[in-house]
Amino acid sequence: MNQPRGVGVTAVFVAAARALESARDDRLFNDPWAGEFVRHSGWNPPTDELDDSSRDELATWVAVRTKFLDDFALDSVDTGCGQVVLLGAGLDTRAFRLPWLRQVNVYELDTPDMVDFKAAVLGDTTPEVAVRVVVPVDLREDWPAALRDAGFRSDIPTAWILEGLLLYLPDDAVATLMDGIGKLSAPGSAIGASITNVDPTATMSDAHVVRDTLISREGWLSLLHWNGPEDPVAWFGSHGWRATALPTEELAQRYGRTMPDKSVLTQVRPGVRWLVSAVRNQD
Repeated sequence: MNQPRGVGVTAVFVAAARALESARDDRLFNDPWAGEFVRHSGWNPPTDELDDSSRDELATWVAVRTKFLDDFALDSVDTGCGQVVLLGAGLDTRAFRLPWLRQVNVYELDTPDMVDFKAAVLGDTTPEVAVRVVVPVDLREDWPAALRDAGFRSDIPTAWILEGLLLYLPDDAVATLMDGIGKLSAPGSAIGASITNVDPTATMSDAHVVRDTLISREGWLSLLHWNGPEDPVAWFGSHGWRATALPTEELAQRYGRTMPDKSVLTQVRPGVRWLVSAVRNQD
């Protein structure tokens, strides 16, 4: 089995955080595959090397954004979206674990290497309700054509999920991605996204890097490109979407969680991590 590489490594870290949340008695969701992805990746998280605030921050951030986007996906389908698209799906398992009220196509786009790794872990597991459609494609390539070839229909409303994706794309690639989404979005389409305007390259010091991970600090920094807007509502508006943005801390409280007081991501450069839901403006 090929282990995740490059940006794919970050999906393993997110899976580890989802496994931690799933093990809680008061969990916000249950992802029974998350721990399996981590084990098959070959990484044994040495949690004793992370201070409590760093570990709690990552786990809480991932738990909150996962819950928010779970609810977004279900609400969007319940209110008319006929298909769901996960761009940079990574090790997402929403097609399997969400309680879909009706059959819906869930398209998962990611690189062939990530698709192969995920398939090797999942085996012959299939969703009970959703129809899962895997599209192996690099988002720097012609992903709209690959999506259409897989059966996607641009004439029906779509729920798009951009979770932990945009910061790994250069500015021009982010603009191209949003343009592509807009062209494929019928009236009634929606976007759920995680956005941060905290500069990750300024906050990841040597003290925050764990030994024996799947990637070095230099390798991680080389993956990070886009630093999000200070005003995500205005930014989505410039791309033709009417958005609502909530700070992570506010949602954490709503979900019964608390972000650490001294966030390693905001000590160096103040900023906000947002969770956004947006609907397509009517022409």
